[in-house]
Amino acid sequence: MPASIIKTPARLPLPTIVSLTFVFWVFVLPSADRHAQLLGRALDDGKGDQEGTIYYEKHIRPLFAQHCYECHSKRAKEQQGKLLLDSQAGWVEGGESGSSVVPGDVEASLLIRAVRYADEQLQMPPVKPLSADDIAHLEHWVRMGAPGPSSSSIEIAHPSDPKAGKSHWAFRPLGAHSLPTNGTNDWPVSSIDRFILQSLETKGLKPVSDAEPRDLVRRIYFQLTGLPPTLQEVEAYLAENPSNRAERLVDCLLDSPAFGQRWGRHWLDLARYADSNGLDENFLFREAWRYRNWVIDSINQDMPFDRFVIQQIAGDLLPYESIEERDRQRIAAGFLVIGPKVLLGNKEKNQRMEVADEQIDTLGRTFLGQTLGCARCHDHKFDPIPTADYYALAGVFTSTKVMEMRYMLGEQRVMERLVGLGNDGNEVDEAYESYWREQPKLREKKKKVESALKELKKEESAEGFERLLKEHPDGIADEAKGEGKTQEERLHAQQAYLDSLTKQLEKPPKIPPRAMIPSDVELPADESIRLAGEFDRLGEKVPRGCLTVLIDDEPISISNDQSGRLAIARWLVDPHGRAGQLTARVQANRVWHHLMGIGLVRTVDNFGRTGELPSHPELLDHLAQELIHSGWSIKSLIRQIVLSRTFGLSSQFDSSNEAIDPENRLLWRAHRRRLDPESFRDAMLASAGQLDLKSMDSTVGYLGDQATAVGENKVRRRTDFPCRSIYLPVIRNDLPEIFNVFDFADPHATTGARPRTIVPTQSLFILNNEMMTSVAEAMARRILLELPSENRDRKVDSRIEWMFERILNVHPTKQETDSIRLFLQKSEEQLVSQGVADAELRSIALACHALFASSRFQFLE
Repeated sequence: MPASIIKTPARLPLPTIVSLTFVFWVFVLPSADRHAQLLGRALDDGKGDQEGTIYYEKHIRPLFAQHCYECHSKRAKEQQGKLLLDSQAGWVEGGESGSSVVPGDVEASLLIRAVRYADEQLQMPPVKPLSADDIAHLEHWVRMGAPGPSSSSIEIAHPSDPKAGKSHWAFRPLGAHSLPTNGTNDWPVSSIDRFILQSLETKGLKPVSDAEPRDLVRRIYFQLTGLPPTLQEVEAYLAENPSNRAERLVDCLLDSPAFGQRWGRHWLDLARYADSNGLDENFLFREAWRYRNWVIDSINQDMPFDRFVIQQIAGDLLPYESIEERDRQRIAAGFLVIGPKVLLGNKEKNQRMEVADEQIDTLGRTFLGQTLGCARCHDHKFDPIPTADYYALAGVFTSTKVMEMRYMLGEQRVMERLVGLGNDGNEVDEAYESYWREQPKLREKKKKVESALKELKKEESAEGFERLLKEHPDGIADEAKGEGKTQEERLHAQQAYLDSLTKQLEKPPKIPPRAMIPSDVELPADESIRLAGEFDRLGEKVPRGCLTVLIDDEPISISNDQSGRLAIARWLVDPHGRAGQLTARVQANRVWHHLMGIGLVRTVDNFGRTGELPSHPELLDHLAQELIHSGWSIKSLIRQIVLSRTFGLSSQFDSSNEAIDPENRLLWRAHRRRLDPESFRDAMLASAGQLDLKSMDSTVGYLGDQATAVGENKVRRRTDFPCRSIYLPVIRNDLPEIFNVFDFADPHATTGARPRTIVPTQSLFILNNEMMTSVAEAMARRILLELPSENRDRKVDSRIEWMFERILNVHPTKQETDSIRLFLQKSEEQLVSQGVADAELRSIALACHALFASSRFQFLE
């Protein structure tokens, strides 16, 4: 643990304070004899305490390794306070301040006082306190007698040592955990509920009541489709048999095309999807939409997750039975191509390493929940990933081609690799690229032909024509050459030649169907370790391979003529290997995160030592096993979670539970959540009857090669499409305003958990954005169209009812009706007095706008 920062008055010098603190702890701590007794007891108890050893290895050693060993271990450069926490003798004997741990006595243990920040003069870690869960683990460990491994001396491996790292909870094989019985409690309706209830009862917590059916049906619709239910759908749900209505609804929504549009966006966050390159040259990715739509379609088809992964890493290398299957698989591999890249002023070898680095980082976070990029320059400082493992993977991806020379903005540039689709795709694509490669020469030839034509009009003699042939050898049409040609024939042939060139330049070939697709390089090769991560400082060469910590027996085999991507992809989803089981854990946690609002592991992209421990480790293993046993069916896993009683809890507050578990880590209630920007926008458009639910192809085809409106390019991406938000343009560095304001994922990097903020700019957007006002006005026009007559009072009340039904999916209370009626009356009177045309329409639009801005619309209960 880093050295404690002692909070002191500024006038006292630090050496004085250190001395006083040392004297204080010496006088209040037990005698040396007592130290020896405690150490003996700890060692004796630890030898036979297998349960304690397991607890230590699972919860305490990783905590010490992350927060303490840098300053309090034998390998520390400077052992602060002479305290060692890498041996039982070290933590019982203590350091300069005396015994750090009194086995069995929490309150007497200096370590516990330090991590609780109970004393201003001794607070550790000094920079940031431990989490409540970490402190609870330490307290429980001390109560157990501070057990350690069977040996009194702990051999501390380097954090990057793969052999020692296998003991980390995330790298262990999935455990076979029996389902809790929960005694006679009949609250659970699923295996998930049993695990949740067991954790709640252990802490003396009770789950709150079930959510109101109206709240639950809205929650299910938004979580599965990203859209609100209509009032008719809500009423139909309420009228069904309560015993199976949730099951019927979930099955219906899982089969809806809207499901893939909702859950496809979750995956695109991980895939760092965008319609442009970003970074230094924000060139347009015209074909990125094909990968986006492949993701949506695959999720709707419930493609097994193992196939889903393999196709994205090595789809271009898989066998196929038809051209259509070949193209689908190759489009999937666009996952590797779609990342941002530095295009200008970047040496080829450096760019190759940078692209591989981005791919390795994406692969690590997306599939394994690991920060692999940290090992590019040195052995990982926290996780069991040596630099050699990083470059074993680097060899795989530097043997993969994702860039190519293509004509762009008047010159040949290194761009994303594009491949033609269909039977003759390669030939058509090559013809298209050939045209643009040859276009500068074509323009030059046209100038020569024009010049020759002008000269030809002046020369009528054969001698003059011969002279022109010598002066313009490349500018005379072949049809104009030869003996016996008249002047008229020569002019006609030359003009036809010029017209042909002009037509070619004025009507370039259309962009052929193609996609962003990688390929193996011609000569795959292993990579050398780069010293300090610098591309031109070569060290030892490393065979291509995978992470040693996730290999049980022999390393994966990669042939010399292949990059190794297919082997890596299969390793990642092998259900019998550590990597496949970690992938299952990570994906199961992501599904839980999206449905429940927070992951069982809150750091959804980091399952390493610097990430958080799972709140329910047995449940996480259970869900991972369920995912594998279902044939890697994501829909099946989602169905299990949504139909659990835990998912169906209300979000009501309970002061007793809150006092014990203020963060709701043990899930005694549902998390109340704000709608993401896509659901917020889509719900508004749906309420106004303006949302087009159909699938879309490209929404960036109108943009120039430069995706942003810079320089001579004045065209900016549009956001006025009535489509679902997943189809809106995602231009890196120029996101739609609603995405920027409401915590959209950063498209430059893998994002498993979006940030969650509540800031003034969001309120300003809701009040002033043109989209908000136009949708509110569209709602008002619908009201006037559908409810045009009736007596004044009934008409107003019917309109208020209509607003609440379509915007909030509920019937208004009498108090709400009275309030809105008064608002409509006052606002219309004020608008009339100001001479505003369509005062009735405007007042209704203001009321609709207010409902869209309400927390009842923006938040899921």
